[in-house]
This record gives sequence, structure tokens and C-alpha cells, in this order.
Amino acid sequence: MLKYIAYVSRQSHVITDRALKELLEKARNNNTAIAVTGMLIYFHGSFIQYLEGEEENVDWLYSKIAKDKRHQNITELDSGFSKERAFSDWSMAFKKLQKDEAFEILGYKDLETEQLFENYQSQDEHPALSLLNNYVKNL
Repeated sequence: MLKYIAYVSRQSHVITDRALKELLEKARNNNTAIAVTGMLIYFHGSFIQYLEGEEENVDWLYSKIAKDKRHQNITELDSGFSKERAFSDWSMAFKKLQKDEAFEILGYKDLETEQLFENYQSQDEHPALSLLNNYVKNL
């Protein structure tokens, strides 16, 4: 069984496109080394990420991310176990998402960054999980 975890976090300081590209390259290399795959969405200063792999590797990586000074307000959205990977071909798929694209993917509302950190009664209602799920369906 593979473990997965989805979370949102805010950037702690402004990240340039170049720094974001470097972060992504480093993440892809590191993830390949520990057989972790996933998806990263960057949306107006917030990260929405889905990680999957062997339990100890995912737990280790999530712990490392939680201590990373580039992140703040880390909020776990969902975690569990799966028999197969959702992102088997990608060490880290990436999308820098604009508001209009979020609206198209979600299909029902204009997403604001603050909404990513609100409490929802059901995980299924969380817009970050909807973005991940709907984006994957439309690949």
C-alpha cells in the first residue's frame, strides 16, 4: 500500500518565477531519489500539494516540508492509503494556476487564496482538493 497526503500552505516570502523553477527542479530530483510522486499547484502565494509513495518516505518528506521556512500555515487536507499511484509518471507534476483557470477547473466559483485555509465540514468540499481532482481528470 502507498501512502498519500494532500496539504495547502502559504509562501512565507515572495517567490520569484526563477526560485519557483529551482524549487521544482530540486523537488523532482529529491522525489525521484525516494520514489515519491505527486502534484504541486502554485496559486497566488499558496501551494497545494499531493504526495504519494512508501509511507516512511511520504511521512519523512511531509515532516521536512513542515519545517521548511518557505512554507507557513501548513494545513493537511487529506491522507490515507492507496493501492496505486495517481501520478506514477511524474516525480512532481506542476501547475502555476491563475484565477481564471481555477474558475474553469472548479467550474462554479472564483477562488480566493483565503478560501484555501478555511475549515470545511467535509474534505470533499475543500476547494484545494477539488482543484487537484478536477485538474487531474482534465489532463
